[in-house]
Amino acid sequence: MDLVEIRKKSKKKSSDKKTAKPAAGPAAETQHEVVQVKQSDEVAARSKGEETSLPATQRPVAEQKLSGQDVLDALFEATPDLTLATEEIYLQGLEGSDAENELDRQQWLTFNLGTEQYALDITYVREIIKPREITEIPRVPDFILGVVSLRGVIVPIYDLCRRLKLGSVEVDSRSRIIVCEQGDRIAGFLVDNITQVVKFSTGEIEPPPAILSGLDRELVEGVGRVQGKMIILLDLPSVLDVELN
Repeated sequence: MDLVEIRKKSKKKSSDKKTAKPAAGPAAETQHEVVQVKQSDEVAARSKGEETSLPATQRPVAEQKLSGQDVLDALFEATPDLTLATEEIYLQGLEGSDAENELDRQQWLTFNLGTEQYALDITYVREIIKPREITEIPRVPDFILGVVSLRGVIVPIYDLCRRLKLGSVEVDSRSRIIVCEQGDRIAGFLVDNITQVVKFSTGEIEPPPAILSGLDRELVEGVGRVQGKMIILLDLPSVLDVELN
């Protein structure tokens, strides 16, 4: 075979390759279109809130990691019924808590006996009166001074200092009688003077001091503190009980 024939065959092979190459074009284009369709479907699915089959590493950055503000925005968009507390609602909540705390607080009427402050549960206090003429009665403990008639009711009067074995009350213009009622028992307690009404919650009342024992401990319900001062809280049922002498 001569050189001319070889060149002709070489050119023919080259032309056959060129004509065969376009034949693969439509198939490639079709495959490309399929990929585009799949991607379009996935984009549409994401826009409708549907999950896609793309792995997390191939999803948009916004889907992989959100900033703090984006998280909040997404939260409010996902829960449209969620509302923030207004100032009015917040104050109502505080007032409700205060009201609950007030219900737990007990009021005590404080008074002086000598240099010490004592208190009685104010729920037992019926009224406070000035000292008046007292009618003595026989065969009673020395701390019972006698009785007075208060609007037709006979009320025994206790010298509270004597009851607590602290001496006796020196009656003057500041002295008062605290009339208390507990069940069917009523009595008046002569004290040096009235000071104030204070409030203590159950947790603020300390147990009676260990130094107290016997009768003294039975008469004391606990100890409260106001502005650093100690107030001895008396147990009224025990104070009224003349058998505890």
